[in-house]
Amino acid sequence: MAEIDAAGPNPFDDGMGNPALRSGASVDFEAAWREACHGRAIPLRKDIGLKPFARFAPWMAIIEPDKEKPALPYRLVGSGFFDFFGADLTGMDYLSLVDPAIASDAYDSVRALMAKPCGLWQFTPVLEANGRRTDYEYTIFPLARGEGEADQILVYVHIDLTPADAMPEVRMFEGAAVWRWIDIGHDIPPVTSPFF
Repeated sequence: MAEIDAAGPNPFDDGMGNPALRSGASVDFEAAWREACHGRAIPLRKDIGLKPFARFAPWMAIIEPDKEKPALPYRLVGSGFFDFFGADLTGMDYLSLVDPAIASDAYDSVRALMAKPCGLWQFTPVLEANGRRTDYEYTIFPLARGEGEADQILVYVHIDLTPADAMPEVRMFEGAAVWRWIDIGHDIPPVTSPFF
């Protein structure tokens, strides 16, 4: 697995300068995704069933990148996102929520992930309306609506919230602080700075 950390101090290290490890939830999500492949390079969308993905469903989204222009519209969005944004994100372009400086890189990273295919894991700081930054863990894998190449991505966002935490008002997703490609058996892209 390739591993690249963004420049600057790493708030996600283990205290000894080593990159953060993926959460158990992220690893379990990958296992469910791999199980859904049923021997194929990537799973079909119809194989992303509720039972194996139930614990992830509130924080899962399916995005279908536009092949004609840089756009990453949501096609299916879990209830956790509704709670976060107070609105249904279905049809909204994910790129409208990210720092404009990284929007092109985010789109290119998704296209590279689908073309290889491979997965992507990262910690992303999110700027809230109150000025606070919260770290989100993303795990992303390709999907296909039918037999053939990937044409969608499955995104799982892991956030450690306690019952006492109020849902923050999100202002903007920033660039990844720490990220890694996840090799699913087809190597990894040459892209050296993915942002999602």
